[in-house]
Amino acid sequence: MMFFINVSWNRNGANRMPQYPQFIDNKRRTLAETLRSIAPGYHVLRIATGYWDLTGTLELIDEIKHYTKIQLLIGQEPLANYLQKKFNIAIDDNNLFPDSYVQSDLEDYGTTNEINELRETARKVVTLIKTGNLEVKVFRKPRLHAKAYIFGELGDGKSVGIIGSSNFTKAGLTTSQELNFLTDDYKIVEFEPKTENQENGHIMWFEDLWNDEGAEEWTGDFTEIISHSPVGDKTYGPYDVYIKTLMEVFPDELIDISPFDSDIEKVLHEFQNQNALSLRRKLDTMGVAMLSDSVGLGKTITAAAIIKQYIHDDKVNIAIILPASLKQQWVDELESNRWNLVEHRDFEVYTQQDSNKIEELIEKSKNRRNTSDEINLFVVDEAHNLRNAGSTRHQQILELFQENPNAKVLLLTATPINNSLMDFANQIQLGSKGDLVSVNVPYTTGSSQLEYIDFFEALKRIQSQISRAEKNGEKLDWDIYRKSLTSGIRHYLVRSTRQGVIKRNAMKAPVEGQKLFPETRVEQFSYSYGKENTLLVKSTIEEQITNIFEGIDPRNLNLEFVSEITQRTLHPIDLYDNIKKLQANDQNGKVFEDNDIAEKYFNLRILNKDMSETVIPLLFQLINFLGFTPYKPDSYLKEIYGKSIPDIRAMNISAKIRTQLAIHNILHITWLKRLESSMMALKKSVSNYQHRIELFEKWLDKGYIVNLSDASLLENEYGEDIDRAFDDYDRYLKELEEAIDGDEESIKKRGIERKEADGNIYNLMQLRKDINRDKSIVNLLIKLLSLFTEEGSDEKINAFSTRLSEQINSGKYGEKVLVFSFFSDTIDYLRETLPALLEEKIPDFSKKSAFVSSNSKEVEQIAKRFSPKSKKHQLKLGENELNYLFATDVLSEGQNLQDAGILVNYDLHWNPVRMIQRNGRINRLGSAFDEVLIANARPSDDLETYLKLVRRLERKIDTINSTVGNDQSILGEEANPIEFNDILDYYDQNEVTASNAASKLENQGDPLDWTDDYSLELRAYLEEHKDDGEIDRIKAIPKGKWNYLPNSKDAVIDPSEILGLYTTSSKISRTGEKITDVGFVKISYSGQNRGPFSAIRAEYLEEQDALKRIKTTPEDNRVGMDTIKVNREEYISKAKVEVKVQFDSNKSVFDVKPSHKKALEIVGTYFTMDVLGLVQKGIKRSNEKREFEQLVRKLNNEVKESGSPYSTTIRKFEVFINKLLDKENQEQKLDKIEGVLFYANNENP
Repeated sequence: MMFFINVSWNRNGANRMPQYPQFIDNKRRTLAETLRSIAPGYHVLRIATGYWDLTGTLELIDEIKHYTKIQLLIGQEPLANYLQKKFNIAIDDNNLFPDSYVQSDLEDYGTTNEINELRETARKVVTLIKTGNLEVKVFRKPRLHAKAYIFGELGDGKSVGIIGSSNFTKAGLTTSQELNFLTDDYKIVEFEPKTENQENGHIMWFEDLWNDEGAEEWTGDFTEIISHSPVGDKTYGPYDVYIKTLMEVFPDELIDISPFDSDIEKVLHEFQNQNALSLRRKLDTMGVAMLSDSVGLGKTITAAAIIKQYIHDDKVNIAIILPASLKQQWVDELESNRWNLVEHRDFEVYTQQDSNKIEELIEKSKNRRNTSDEINLFVVDEAHNLRNAGSTRHQQILELFQENPNAKVLLLTATPINNSLMDFANQIQLGSKGDLVSVNVPYTTGSSQLEYIDFFEALKRIQSQISRAEKNGEKLDWDIYRKSLTSGIRHYLVRSTRQGVIKRNAMKAPVEGQKLFPETRVEQFSYSYGKENTLLVKSTIEEQITNIFEGIDPRNLNLEFVSEITQRTLHPIDLYDNIKKLQANDQNGKVFEDNDIAEKYFNLRILNKDMSETVIPLLFQLINFLGFTPYKPDSYLKEIYGKSIPDIRAMNISAKIRTQLAIHNILHITWLKRLESSMMALKKSVSNYQHRIELFEKWLDKGYIVNLSDASLLENEYGEDIDRAFDDYDRYLKELEEAIDGDEESIKKRGIERKEADGNIYNLMQLRKDINRDKSIVNLLIKLLSLFTEEGSDEKINAFSTRLSEQINSGKYGEKVLVFSFFSDTIDYLRETLPALLEEKIPDFSKKSAFVSSNSKEVEQIAKRFSPKSKKHQLKLGENELNYLFATDVLSEGQNLQDAGILVNYDLHWNPVRMIQRNGRINRLGSAFDEVLIANARPSDDLETYLKLVRRLERKIDTINSTVGNDQSILGEEANPIEFNDILDYYDQNEVTASNAASKLENQGDPLDWTDDYSLELRAYLEEHKDDGEIDRIKAIPKGKWNYLPNSKDAVIDPSEILGLYTTSSKISRTGEKITDVGFVKISYSGQNRGPFSAIRAEYLEEQDALKRIKTTPEDNRVGMDTIKVNREEYISKAKVEVKVQFDSNKSVFDVKPSHKKALEIVGTYFTMDVLGLVQKGIKRSNEKREFEQLVRKLNNEVKESGSPYSTTIRKFEVFINKLLDKENQEQKLDKIEGVLFYANNENP
């Protein structure tokens, strides 16, 4: 107990005025001011407090820094019961106090504006401790809640004591409403009781507590906490700092997730186990994850482990969505002894092609949304098949996912990016149920300033740069965009590559001494159509130069030149003749201007001096004389026919007509690829075109212009009742006219447009002439192709059968052969032709071969008979094993066919992604071969010509798609343009060159390689130290701490240069988790030796570059003293401003159309806020976009009909806007920028 009497008397017995205020409540005078006024007269101070902070010490440090004795006794403020319950904190949890409290407070000082003063205060506190002048004890039990400040020592005769409510904190000393009572009567403060009935004075009360057994010595811990805090003078070792940095950059690795159950874990290789754990982390945080292991690494096994763990965790509603060809393989795997799952009990399978079954699931999902029956996990195999966001299939799957809002989505694909970077974005947006926003990533074009933008937006911009580079024939510098890609992709994607697995020794071969993966040997099955066939084609063409080609020799046509003509309004015979005459008259400038040909081809001529000398170019020259008239009837409009390309552009014609003018480009490349595949494949295309000419001509004779897609519609849906089709189209147009803005897309097109063959509108005479021209050229082509496809006359199939039988009979790669062709017509041709050629050379060829040209139900059964070991298939009675399998790419994805040692590409594939997929069917885990053979059937003479033509045409089509557009539905053939890489080496006659090219293709550098290295290094550290406390020690490195970089090998070190690692959280994932963005900043003086005129500037540093500078080894971990000589307040302030600008998440996401703006202008009159801005920045998910667009259509329609919107619609808008506001407020609360770590160059290593 203590006395609370403070009556002072002077020697004459009269009252005297007190020297200090008795009641101190921080209003008229603060406790800090009072303590500072008392302190100069003393050298001893005792403080009892429920809490302490450094900013409170800053208020008093200069007045007490020379004291000879300071005793600080820290108790603990009691925690309210409701807080204990809310945060599940046990009342006797000693670990929370005071260590973690003090550490947390000190951590906050790392980026405060007072950091310089606080660092100086910390230095003075540590000096007092080291000299023995400051001692610290903590009072844990029972709780010490009293607060006291006692100046003086027993016997001084002038001691002052203050007791009350103020903690030794800045708030307690200055701003909080407190009540403290000061006693300056030394007789009370210094009173020592002589009997038990007497109470302690202030000093003795403190001494009893100080010496109590409950008071623990804390001076050493206190010193360490301060020293290692952001304001302390000790640095952490460079390796500790490196690991802490990795923890911040790869936070997914730290997410605490339970290991797989033992029965699951034993099935997995180590890399599969780690990948599966990482996928589960991403599913928990992002709601979507993608497994993108290289082909042949067992993605199905990894996914199966996740499926079974979900079931173990009582998340039993599993839906697997996959290509139909893989359904049985998945069911067999999951029902095998490895997993012991049962279809319909443990999982359901839906094929991507079965829209009816998926629609049924959507309807079921609507009724069980947010219930225990909602799907827990979707697994989508070969997810790249859903990469087209505009496809019906993609939209249907998106609706399914949105009707299961709590479901996680696992995507599987070895090729997440096929044709465009937007492939990846579309798949992730699908899996995230329509999110229009992602994480922030750094973006620059190299010449532009680095900025942080949404990942999806970055992908769009980079793809635009790719298209621009391809259009200009330039090579893109991928290094510029690597950081943007990897920063975004790693939030979603988990990937192991073959070289990575081998490099890290992440798995062992099933048989000792056997290679994990076979080596790939490539050889060519070369063929030539020979001189006799060449002479035959040349002489056949020569006979028709006058009759069919009207004096122009197709054999001299410059294919390089004509491939540059992307649009044309004349039949090729007329176009080539005009160009020939102009060039003969030295008017080449007009040729290039009229046909919009790039200047770099100015020296080319339409006709070469020399003739083509091989079959493929000769036939392709004939194809280039076809006008494809039925595909482009609108080019015969009198206002268009014969016009130059600049004139056409000036006319502002419709996209449909522009497509017709460019349609020949797509037909050319499709037919060229079919020509190389097989003469029969091309013959089928030419015959189909012949039929389409007849169809077009039939309706023309009846007085109508009917394009080919409409002709098919007439046959299939209207039974050639053209009047009913016209009526339907008129009704469709009326509905379009009545539709409100933005609603047109919801109205389904019906019928066909009435176009009468009116000679006043169309150049009908020329149209019929050009049809007859094409009929003659088609007849010539069919005549030649028929000769080449007669039995025994096809040199390609003859050479193939000979080489195939030789290879099989050698026995080097076993008996099994897998043969791929891109075209089903080629596979059908091989089915008809090969048995007669191979039956004698290969015994039982017909019995042991199968041909798969479509996605039939028998595909998986055929695959099992071909590769029974890899598919663990027991042949049934009467079921014969297959050794020779011929297939289209329906078998190139997901199939385990490694019983085979030989793969043949019957046609030259131009897409490296598809080639990797094909090769991965036999070159994969579990192959018994040390080496597999990849053989390419390739022309011996025409290869380079062919590949150059393909490359040129592909680039042209890409340009057309960007500028003109195309409607492939009218082709009736697959003609999707894809990126072309120069892979001549892969088809080289030299086996070593070809095999090296294959190896390079299989092991090509991955844009995520470097992130894999860093994240795997962190993963290895976490595994190594999971039980020794090191992880917690590294985690405890405080935010805002300044440390040294590893010693640099660079000769020049800028001591003013600091790296800063910053994080900010301003977005929320689908699962409700905060998305943390991470970025490195380089801060330094913009100019050295400029004295007071030097300015500090901050700029972003590439993450990879930063990690390279921070990376070090465990041996480099010496703790040092912080002598970093920069103005930290200034540095931190500048960097924070820069980070705030870069990480600004308050950017427009949603593109507002005119119809939207019109509606929002009306809605805005009912609100007092910027509704337009809120919508632009607030709509971030496709379901929000859909809801908004439905409301807009409804409102615009109401305004159109009645002049104003209904009140119910405005009310719905209000509800919608409030949802956006709530989300905006939630995200604003998260918008906090933190400096996590700072790194300085060490001037004195």
